[in-house]
Amino acid sequence: AFSRAYEGDVPYQDYWWVYGPLMPYYYGSFFKALGVTIPSLMVGKLLLIIISGVFIYLSLSLYAKPSISFLAAAWYFLTYQDFFFTFNHAGGVAAIIVTTYCLLLYLKDQKTIRLYFALISIFLTCLIKVNFGLCNLLGLTIAVLFLDKLNGSPIDAKKTRYYITSLIILPACVFSIYFMLLHKLPIYAIRQCLPYLKSDHPYNVSLGEAFKIFLDINKFHFSQNLGNMFIISIIGISILQVIFAIKTTKGFFVVHKKAANAFVILLFFYILNLHEFILSGVYYRMFWTQPFSIMLTFLIISFAAGMLSKFARNLLLFGLLFCLTMIFSNHSLMMKALKIPINYMPIERTKVFTINPPQWKYTVFQTTEFLKSNLKENETFFALPYDTLYHYLTNKKSPTRQLIFFEHLNIPAEQEEKIIKELEEKNVNWVLLSSRLSLDKKGMGIFGKTYCPILHQYINDTFEEVVRYGDWVNEPGWAWNHGTMILKRK
Repeated sequence: AFSRAYEGDVPYQDYWWVYGPLMPYYYGSFFKALGVTIPSLMVGKLLLIIISGVFIYLSLSLYAKPSISFLAAAWYFLTYQDFFFTFNHAGGVAAIIVTTYCLLLYLKDQKTIRLYFALISIFLTCLIKVNFGLCNLLGLTIAVLFLDKLNGSPIDAKKTRYYITSLIILPACVFSIYFMLLHKLPIYAIRQCLPYLKSDHPYNVSLGEAFKIFLDINKFHFSQNLGNMFIISIIGISILQVIFAIKTTKGFFVVHKKAANAFVILLFFYILNLHEFILSGVYYRMFWTQPFSIMLTFLIISFAAGMLSKFARNLLLFGLLFCLTMIFSNHSLMMKALKIPINYMPIERTKVFTINPPQWKYTVFQTTEFLKSNLKENETFFALPYDTLYHYLTNKKSPTRQLIFFEHLNIPAEQEEKIIKELEEKNVNWVLLSSRLSLDKKGMGIFGKTYCPILHQYINDTFEEVVRYGDWVNEPGWAWNHGTMILKRK
């Protein structure tokens, strides 16, 4: 998607894309500036992570001690939960953190201008992942109403203009952009790009099931290493200390009103950004909430530290710093151990180390070399079920707009016929099939049986196998047990 945007193609219209339209252009600019390699993308992603960490520090330092705020940002940098399957979400997380910072500034000084900067971040979030943008717009509106009611602030002309901007102008702008990009597409293609209906994605769980998964994941995470066990112990002690302070301090919430409100806002946005996880139970969809869990944790620690003696407070800071040092040391040792020749991808457009199994890397290398050696300069190939990696590695565009083929895409016969027409019009002579083609798992499906029977028949009738690489015996995964089959027109 990023290389296609760099080459001038438009998301949705020229190629399938399941997120917002902004990030392909963001990362495409790094391709333009630094060259078309994966390290170029990593520079762009690193910049977003740094922005996120800086705004975590700025947000917390409004209501917590600077030293604690710094440690929170450092904790985020060192424990960053990676969206390893896409670079898209790093931008969304950064934009949401900036929104939170603007809201916390508004809590502090009640200046409406802060909210307009929050709306800019919300607008960008909508163009990165629209459901998170709209969800956080709803959260921002509720939070502002709550704070204004709490402070007795009337809805005057200035605030009325803000609400018109946030609830009418901003959604209208977002809708206009998506309409401009999507209106020429059939309904089935729009649903494949914006899969927000229950039937459009494979994972659906009940609230109870999501809660159980949530507890299991956190239980595993907190018991994973001594650093996590230490921080959970500190959180527990800090919570007990805060409860004790509430019970023994008269007018506690009056004295600490803004800090308490900041905590409520962070907790509210934490819950709000869990919505994808709650609906699906997919663990990596919890990653959107990591900044809020860190800010909540260190806000509690900061408040509890304020009630300690200077010696005890310094001891706590030393303990947190020691934990971070150990995490950094472990990461450094792990990186050093992994940066060995067998983990290096020698293909021209990669230039990165990866921990994918050697067999996976070898299959990718063999397949890429075959395609580069046997296809003419003006030839391309059709890849399925979801193997756009090879289009990137060979610098050849997909001949079809549709890039992904699984059961949960609900590809209708009309779309299959259109894809076949594209292949015939462009005289495509090569097809690449990967072993994920037939995967009897929820939402994945078996090619020709549970999805795309017409396309399956067309490929069988028109193409024949030339070469096969990799693992076709074991159950395939997205980064392991990878097999490929290359077919040529008869």
